[in-house]
Amino acid sequence: MFCLLGRNHTRYLSPTMAVYRLRIFIIAAAIATSLLLLFGAYSQNVITPQNVSDLTKNIAAHVPGTGSGSNTAKTGNGVSSSSSSGKKNAYMTLLTNTMDAPEDPAQDHYFMATRILGYQLLHQPNTRTQRGYPFVVLVTADVKQDRRDLLTSDGAIVLPVQNLEYNTTRIHGEMPQWKDVMTKLRAWELVEYDLIAFLDGDFILNRCMDGIFDDGATMPATLLTSNTLPSDEGELPSTYVLATVAEANPFHNYPPTAAAHDYKDPNYFNAGFFLFRPDLTLFHHFEKILQLEGRFDPQYPEQNLLNYAFRRSGQMPWIEMDGNWHIRFPTVGDMEQGVA
Repeated sequence: MFCLLGRNHTRYLSPTMAVYRLRIFIIAAAIATSLLLLFGAYSQNVITPQNVSDLTKNIAAHVPGTGSGSNTAKTGNGVSSSSSSGKKNAYMTLLTNTMDAPEDPAQDHYFMATRILGYQLLHQPNTRTQRGYPFVVLVTADVKQDRRDLLTSDGAIVLPVQNLEYNTTRIHGEMPQWKDVMTKLRAWELVEYDLIAFLDGDFILNRCMDGIFDDGATMPATLLTSNTLPSDEGELPSTYVLATVAEANPFHNYPPTAAAHDYKDPNYFNAGFFLFRPDLTLFHHFEKILQLEGRFDPQYPEQNLLNYAFRRSGQMPWIEMDGNWHIRFPTVGDMEQGVA
């Protein structure tokens, strides 16, 4: 699984970047072709057996590592949340309207990316859930009704959420489209779910992600009370779940490892991908942190808040899961070797 439209932390060029660009261009060209084809099919505003079949063929033809599978997609996967283990798990993303979305949904790139993610999670034969996990889309109040209706018709569960209230003068990201990303923290309020895999809407899947819920890193972890907790940040739960992977460098081995210096910082994760257990105590903990000046760098707002809350030196260090589930700056080799 890898990201298309999200935060790009690279701000430099060097001679070796030419090699990286060449490798990425191959993937980018394939994905861009698929997106154009997908946008065209989705502009019909409804998923039918015929255009789902066409979408499947288009993806299989243009994206490395995918197969044709069945010619028709199941509809309605996104309404059942029961797995074979009996747990109530879900895939989730957040959709906001911070980019002044155009009237035509097909021209709303973040919305279309969210639909593509939903298509892959619910319908595409080689990537869709095999356990009936729902795809939940948190939407802010400014997301247009026609976008919500289309997501619902695709099989997603559309869940309106209120924006978090905090000092936006003090806490704001470097990009305007990140204005509402703190709303992502609302996901911790959804305690009706046992585990949630949160994926930013601009992610592309290479295979089914259901096994992520079986990763050993998703088992509840006990607080490390030997580490200190500032007294003004509120209470913590006795156990928690926050499983993810460290953010890889553009140049990396596969799977990346800290020993090979494949990470920018092996203690830092990208908040576009993580698996967690909802918990109201944790949500209130985040609210407390938001009120305290200087606790985290707001350049990447919710990402740096979460990295602070689940810092390795704190009482709730995030847990490393299998590196095959997600990678930033993917290469052709990563995809060929099985990154999800």
